[in-house]
Amino acid sequence: MPISDYIKNIRAKIGNDLLLLPGVTAVVINSRDELLLQLRRDTKTWAPPSGGLEPGENLAQCVIREVLEETGIEVIPESIIAVLSGDDFTVTYPNGDQIGVVSTVFRCRPCAESVPRVNDNESLDMRYFHPNALPENMLPRHRWIIAKALENDSDTYFNPASW
Repeated sequence: MPISDYIKNIRAKIGNDLLLLPGVTAVVINSRDELLLQLRRDTKTWAPPSGGLEPGENLAQCVIREVLEETGIEVIPESIIAVLSGDDFTVTYPNGDQIGVVSTVFRCRPCAESVPRVNDNESLDMRYFHPNALPENMLPRHRWIIAKALENDSDTYFNPASW
């Protein structure tokens, strides 16, 4: 998705300065215990679907919307796996814009056994993977997030020390 009007308006006021943004990540696990991953257009790495909160939206609504927008799959958020922020979630884009993401990671299940598809311009491919056959080109933090979701622990994790 292109930058939202909300962010454009803030950027018009603060320029490239650091902007803290709430976001979500969805670890979608189907009935075969496979994980839904997208091949990101920007980094050319496989990752769980993710995105930013829109004004007036709550986090559960955000994760449902983001997964649907990116994959064409409707999901039900089941639990919060982690709340992540810090240096590993600070990015400077090629245009100089800086963001610091506070990401709430949800474990989700699809509403139906639908086939995922590339549903926007953020992804090159979209598919399910068995946990023991994840693609090589993944960021360490995404592997960590998936491992936490597969633990199916009821405790939410905060502030990882390292990946």
